[in-house]
Amino acid sequence: MLQPVNILDHIRGRLPELKRSEAQVAEMVLVEPQKVLGQSITVLAQAAGVSEATVVRFCRSIGCAGFPDFKLRLAEGQARGTPFVSQDVAPDDETPTVARKIFSSAAAALNDAAGALDMAAVSRAVELLADASSILCIGTGASAVVAEDAAHKFMRFGMTAQASADPMMVRMLAVNLGARGVLLAISNTGRTVMVTELAQMARDLGIPVIAITAPDSPLATVSSVAIGHTPVEDAEIYTPMASRLVHLAIIDVLSTGVALKLGAEARHHLAKVKAVLSGTRSSHGKPARGRQRA
Repeated sequence: MLQPVNILDHIRGRLPELKRSEAQVAEMVLVEPQKVLGQSITVLAQAAGVSEATVVRFCRSIGCAGFPDFKLRLAEGQARGTPFVSQDVAPDDETPTVARKIFSSAAAALNDAAGALDMAAVSRAVELLADASSILCIGTGASAVVAEDAAHKFMRFGMTAQASADPMMVRMLAVNLGARGVLLAISNTGRTVMVTELAQMARDLGIPVIAITAPDSPLATVSSVAIGHTPVEDAEIYTPMASRLVHLAIIDVLSTGVALKLGAEARHHLAKVKAVLSGTRSSHGKPARGRQRA
């Protein structure tokens, strides 16, 4: 198959040769390539006023194996940095340069997120979590790791908290949450169908849903409280890096707020947890606490 360096330039060059219906698809792609990148074949066909079969024929006419291959080529053409790796690094960057760029990107993302954080939503989320009898944290992919971190943080305070990325298990656990249970859903794009469906199911059961996700996304819409964060990376092209760190920081904000709400009881439980864990660590290399008195 033909693999043009820039598929948009290739489409422009082939436009006069395309059939009228295929040209309608081509014009949609040329006018709004980023929008098309996030569309399904059904949505693109409807927007162009053609059939899905016509979209497939268009893809093949420009040298792609099919619609998925076309979207891959389009994503590569729209990407900056290194497609599917990082938007911040170039393919020929040396390791020290990669390290500097990744750390700089993470620091900038955290600073931007701190300035844009909806404090009212955060405060409401802290209230719900602090009053919860149990917390169920869910997410998929990279967000599943964030969900695990959240459950770990709340469990340290003596709270009943659990994380799961298994949709069947989540459904069963949600039923067991009880009247004061809370579902915490994490999704970078807010468009992961499974997470949105599970959040809606929890709402239908009368369970409050807190979402850490993209503003105005399907997940944000079905949630009781949405802590919005616009993804740093284009999820169609890059694996979330800085966005994941922002979500982890938001979890730290929520867990710290909950600890302060719970007061001495949470601190006492955390002290017991620390005491139990201390026996698992070697004393070798342990830093000295202050200067020894003579």
